[in-house]
Amino acid sequence: MTATPALTPIALCADDYGQNQAIDAAVDSLLDGGRLSAVSCFSTAPRWLGLSAPLLRERSGIADVGLHLNLTEDFGVAPGAASSLPMQIARSYLRLLNRVQLRTILHRQCDAFEAGLGRVPDFIDGHQHVHQLPVVRELLLELVQTRYAGQRMWIRNTLPATPRWRGKAQILKRLGGAHLARRLEQSGLATNRGFGGVYGFDTDDYASRFEQWLTAAQPGMLLMCHPAIALQDNDAIAAQRVVEYHFFNSAQFPAMLEGHAIRLQRLSAIIDAGID
Repeated sequence: MTATPALTPIALCADDYGQNQAIDAAVDSLLDGGRLSAVSCFSTAPRWLGLSAPLLRERSGIADVGLHLNLTEDFGVAPGAASSLPMQIARSYLRLLNRVQLRTILHRQCDAFEAGLGRVPDFIDGHQHVHQLPVVRELLLELVQTRYAGQRMWIRNTLPATPRWRGKAQILKRLGGAHLARRLEQSGLATNRGFGGVYGFDTDDYASRFEQWLTAAQPGMLLMCHPAIALQDNDAIAAQRVVEYHFFNSAQFPAMLEGHAIRLQRLSAIIDAGID
């Protein structure tokens, strides 16, 4: 009798929860259908405490829920601290960030997360990957090792799951991703094993793109996504969010996972079981 091949456990995380109703509704629907294993949250978005966090509390235990550290959106950042991503990158590499102010911002967003869910985050990552930039990553590691000392938590790294991926995936690796991954390993902090989901938000054939990421699957790989059920104003990637949602809500998505012998699982559970 032929043994059934073991399924490869990976994590799929929806980013930007709390940004608007269309994103929250998409994520809630996908969580209910077992089609996500992690959610990353804007804890200082206007709707977080009153609307977004209560919806997640109703779904407690079905996915890892983490803090989506924000330095580029206007909400939840001290006056004058938010800036465009290019400006944030420049200020980080030039070491022009105000450490006292940035430390306060990090703790304020942790406070808001805990106030909304009544517990600490399962993980921390960054909106537009700001958490891996110089100065920011140093203060993030300081926060995790002090405020959350002894807590079970993982931090996202953006090392591509395979070196074959070029373009934006390699840019993220060089723009702090490789350095943060090394620091996490040196510090003994938990993290994902390979990262995917990086593209230009510019394709109608998202299914083909997603299948390319699955070909690099390994236990503990993390894929990010950005679904929404409808278009929203003031969102540069609104149309692509809807494309992503329709794919994840389709019969094609679970069939694709099955075809590649992959199962979605909370990354915290994969890490606890031992990534090998």
